Amino acid sequence: MTSEIFIIRPATPADYSAVVACIEAAFSKWVPIMSGMKPLALTADYHAHIESGATYVMEGNTKRELAGLLILWQEDDALYLDTIAVNPAYQKHGLGQRLLAFTEQKAREMGLEKITLVTNEKMVANQEYYVKNGFVETHRHALHEGRVGVWMRKTLAAS
Repeated sequence: MTSEIFIIRPATPADYSAVVACIEAAFSKWVPIMSGMKPLALTADYHAHIESGATYVMEGNTKRELAGLLILWQEDDALYLDTIAVNPAYQKHGLGQRLLAFTEQKAREMGLEKITLVTNEKMVANQEYYVKNGFVETHRHALHEGRVGVWMRKTLAAS
């Protein structure tokens, strides 16, 4: 399986169930690590994200399955990466790298030089993944419900 064979496209309302299934598959593993608290990705309004045009899906091997997805929007002078998810059935094949590359491409198309994101402090593996991919931590801040967010940023090299 190579990442190039997977198509990334804007999500449509017909993708809603597949988006939710992909999110649940990718983020449910964090619930025990977060002491039973659901990651915010498991509580988001995906109808709204799809309707706003913020959601991009990576098609899987069947019509009802996604290999991965992104939720992106411009926030100030950066592209905000709200969610990146790879279905566990498709992990370890470079799809996360492909989704990050797509995010960088979108930022450049929009004339933006930064990508920002927030992850949970308990999601250490995600933080390490982002650092490995050029992100730096900018700060931590307590969020609602006892959560601590880790803000990260990647400055894009001039193309």
